[in-house]
Parts: sequence; C-alpha cells; structure tokens
Amino acid sequence: MSDFFLADDLSGALDAAAGFHRAGRQVEVALDAGAWTTRPGVVTGVTTETRNARPEEAAASVAKVIEDAGRRGARLVFKKIDSTLRGPVAAELGALLRALPDARVLFCPANPAAGRTVRGGLLQVHGMPVAETEFARDPVCPVRESDLRRLLGAAATDRVVIADAETEADLGRAVAAMDSAGRPWVAVGSGALARPVAALRPERENIAAGSPVVAPGAVLMICGSAHAANRAQAAELARLRRVPVREVSPADVAAAIQAGSSGVRQAGAASLLLGAARIEPAIALSAIVRVAAGVAAETGVRRLFVTGGETAFALCGALGLRALEYRAELEPGLALAVGDGWRLAVKPGGFGSAGTWVRAFDALRGGE
Repeated sequence: MSDFFLADDLSGALDAAAGFHRAGRQVEVALDAGAWTTRPGVVTGVTTETRNARPEEAAASVAKVIEDAGRRGARLVFKKIDSTLRGPVAAELGALLRALPDARVLFCPANPAAGRTVRGGLLQVHGMPVAETEFARDPVCPVRESDLRRLLGAAATDRVVIADAETEADLGRAVAAMDSAGRPWVAVGSGALARPVAALRPERENIAAGSPVVAPGAVLMICGSAHAANRAQAAELARLRRVPVREVSPADVAAAIQAGSSGVRQAGAASLLLGAARIEPAIALSAIVRVAAGVAAETGVRRLFVTGGETAFALCGALGLRALEYRAELEPGLALAVGDGWRLAVKPGGFGSAGTWVRAFDALRGGE
C-alpha cells in the first residue's frame, strides 16, 4: 500500500512534502488525477486547489480524492491545511471524517517556526489571536475565528483531538500520543505537523531522484500574492542581485510580457509583481499567469520562483506541468521542485524574511 497526503493548494502540498522528504521518502506532487502514480516507496501529494472554494465544493473534492485513493490502494497519512486557518477547513475536515469513519484525527495548525502557535485551543500568530491579525483582512479568504473548536463547529466531534503546540517538540509529542493509541488516525495541520508524522515511517534507503537535470539559464521571479512582505523581498533581491522588477498591469499584458522578457534577456533575470492597487483576485491571477507564461515562451527561461500556491498551480497548468518531484526545503515553507525540464521554487505568500527571494534566486540559478 502506498502513502499519500492531501493539501488545499500547491504551495501547501510542497510544504507538507518537505516533512516526508526529510524522512528519506521520495515525494511527487500530482497536479491532476491522471498524473497520480502509486509506486512503492513514493509518497504522493495531491492538491485539491480548494483554498478559495465554497465549502460544499471543497468537501466534495476531498471526498472524491479519498474515494479514488481507496481504489488505488493508497493510504491517507496527512491532510495539510493553512496554518492561519484560511479556506474551508471545517468542511474539508468533515468530509475526511465521513470518508474515513474508523479514523481519529489529530488537528493542529501550529507552525512554530513561522510564529503560529496553538495555546488553550486558540490559534495565535506571533502571540496575537489570528482573527486580530492581517489574516482577518485577507481579500479572498479572511479569517474571522481564532478558537479552533468554534471554527470547526460540527466537525469537532469526539473523534477529533485538538492539540496545543507552541514548539516543534509539542507537535512531536502530540503525534507520538496519537500513534501510541494503536487505532487508525490521520493528522490534519500545517506543514510543521507533517514532519513528525513522516518520521513515524522513515525510508532508510537513499532518495532516488528520477527527473532529468534542468539546463542552466535565466531565472524568472513571479509574485501572485497580495501579501505586502513580498514587495520588500523583491526589493531586497533587486538591491543584492540587481534583478529588475517589472510591474504587471492586467490592462496591458502584452507590455508586461515585453518588459519582463527584456529584463530576462538583459540581466539574466526579472521579477514580475502586480501593481500595488487592489485588483479583483481572478483578474490578477489571470494577468500574472499570462505574463509569466508569455515571458517563458519568449525567452526560454526554465527556472521559476512563484509565491502564492494558487498562482503556482495555475502557472503549472499554463506550462503543461502535471506533476512535480520534490527536491529540497530551502527554508521553512520555501520548496524546490523539478518537473519535465522545469526547476521551480515555490512558497506561500505570507512566508519568509527579507532574504527569502534572494535564497530562492540563488538556489534556482545554481545547482543542477
């Protein structure tokens, strides 16, 4: 029986993949059902892309994947959710409980390395209840509740253990306690929770990397996230590596493609950012993906950094990528993956420090 895990977006799937990769497992992330292969020793990540879906749609997607997994003989070992509780978390948990009626659930969104902790059943970001932070003002999926039991509502049945965690060690102890009970269970939480889950069944053999080497060349940095930290990170990259920043206007995609392509040809790299003005999310997503795909087609660039899981998934679709092989965790939340001749670094929008874009750029430009 092969193992698989679920995530509600691509950056989350890659974040969870890091834990299994650390445990010596080869990890592939399937971007559509046809790309899901069940091979011994390989852990498959499946993204439902339901972070911004309606609750009933998200629940149906989770149920369908678990049903499909049963036909494949695959076992669900982890369900990744956003560490700030964005998305239809309660609906997806409810679907999981219905699909696996004999399983208990360990629920904990804590990611201590990113300042996200659970204390007394309350999710906090750097010591502040999440519903009182900037995540409450998320333009697409605002977080209105910090109390985990109230947020989960009817999904918080007696089969769900809600764990407090303020450190990585707390997460490890919660996993060990669930596993020691000797009953079927599934962990639901942040990428940090995936690490102790994966460590329960490590692979002792070396990871076999099967994807071909990616040819060296230029780098394209793409920001599809509205999180303000990314503009500062792009500015730091421009300062330290002289990577030009090109703003993308949905009103003139052709001009943005031309500007981005010029940057790649002249400097060997370019950063694409949406303008600071608030734009309808669907229009912004379409524009940044069309520009990034256009620059790739114009310049032949095959090394991409993408911030924002929804953007990364949409861009992979535009480029014809159906699966990614996980390669490395460059820092918490920042993943390096390869697929079909492409080399990608991906991170969630709200993650990272001032030097995150620099580290992603250096990893993409160097190596294989």
